[in-house]
Amino acid sequence: MSDSLSRRRFLAQAALGSAGAMVLRRAASARSYQANERISLALVGCTGRGQGFLGPDVVALCDVDSRRAAAAFKRFPDVPKFEDFRVMLDKMGKQIDAVIVCTPDHTHAAVTAASIRAGKHVYCEKPLTRTVHEARAVTELAAKHKVVTQMGNQGGYNVRAVEIVRSGALGEIRTVHLKGAKRMGDAGGGPRTRTPGTYTVPEGFNWDLWMGPAAARPYHPEWVSPNWRVWRDFSGGDLGGWAPHLFATTFKALKIDTLWDPQEGAAERPIIRVTAECSQDCPGVCRETFPTWVAVHWDVPAREGMPSVRLTYTRDDDGPRPNERWIAALREVFEKHPECGTVASFQEGYKWRCELLVGSKGLMRTAGHGSAQMDLLPAERFKDLGNPPESLSRPLGAPAMRGWTDAIRGGTAPMCNFIDFSGRFSEWYLLGNLASLFPGQTLEYDCIAGRVVNNEEADRAARPAYREGWTL
Repeated sequence: MSDSLSRRRFLAQAALGSAGAMVLRRAASARSYQANERISLALVGCTGRGQGFLGPDVVALCDVDSRRAAAAFKRFPDVPKFEDFRVMLDKMGKQIDAVIVCTPDHTHAAVTAASIRAGKHVYCEKPLTRTVHEARAVTELAAKHKVVTQMGNQGGYNVRAVEIVRSGALGEIRTVHLKGAKRMGDAGGGPRTRTPGTYTVPEGFNWDLWMGPAAARPYHPEWVSPNWRVWRDFSGGDLGGWAPHLFATTFKALKIDTLWDPQEGAAERPIIRVTAECSQDCPGVCRETFPTWVAVHWDVPAREGMPSVRLTYTRDDDGPRPNERWIAALREVFEKHPECGTVASFQEGYKWRCELLVGSKGLMRTAGHGSAQMDLLPAERFKDLGNPPESLSRPLGAPAMRGWTDAIRGGTAPMCNFIDFSGRFSEWYLLGNLASLFPGQTLEYDCIAGRVVNNEEADRAARPAYREGWTL
């Protein structure tokens, strides 16, 4: 990278730090909303998660599949309907205040970017984006256009857990284990083949718009619902599906987000090193789908008084010996910390999807959306801990849509807004998917530049090309 390009990126990121946060904490809108004034919403993606946002404030509905969206369309006969969100924004831009994005993962960024450029506040369901670069792009757009944003992960992060970790109650944390699992209804990782043959696009389904920015291909029913989540071109996989729910607390508690804030005069750039071990069963690298099993290691440098830490994510639910790597990791932890119990006792109630933070003074395990389920081990040691002093804001309804609409009316920025949190968080966990394309190779990610600096092929893979007609 040239010095001038590095400087521009540095200055851009500085804008996304304290200045960007200050902008959001004011009512980041060109106009002010009264306390009870209606916020006119457009919904893009009216089935699945989108069904939960159908309500009287929706003034436009958009879906590429009129068959699946038929119930929503029928429920609101007088609300204008669209196939293409770009046409919707063009025709109804003056009537729309904010946009809710509930499309498949691969079109989140395109819809979000267009909406922000149109000056609309955006609530985007998790994962915020499919790729690392998309996360950076929509974050920069949110800062530039001063809109209120929120990633919908239905839980945010556990503020009390964050404050406990930051208080030092667990001591130094140098190891974290993160447990994944295949997404419900998925066939899991590993190679997949599509049934041979030529298929006709169903009437009422706009296949071209559904593909969005992905490379063009002939229609096949196995590309789309309910199977789209197994394909890399369309999905963030298990990390995209569950990291936003389960790993946000660790990311916030360990101040990993601060690596995106430029430190003037710092001797070194903040580099996260990420390495993946994964099954070689496609054969070779799984490029169309995700691996059958994977272990991703993020080596995060010291930051803001916290030591360097290794975070390891394991997903190995498939194969002849499921969870073998997860159990091995737990066994190592409890051999070093026998006072905290056994693998069997830990597994009770925590058999899948959780965080385990290993501190010098004890362990913290969490599970559930927003890490709502939390325990400290050994329990006897922490029974009188109580609550540490409150050091973080507690926005009203922050994890959900309520916090977003409150912020549009001038309230505190939502917990998972793009600038302060979810943009950086998304870049971090999506590095795991990128690393699984380069198993055994350590990728060095410069958090300020937003680039893989030691592997040109990986850096290109982090920012795949959009097909003609689509843009961020």
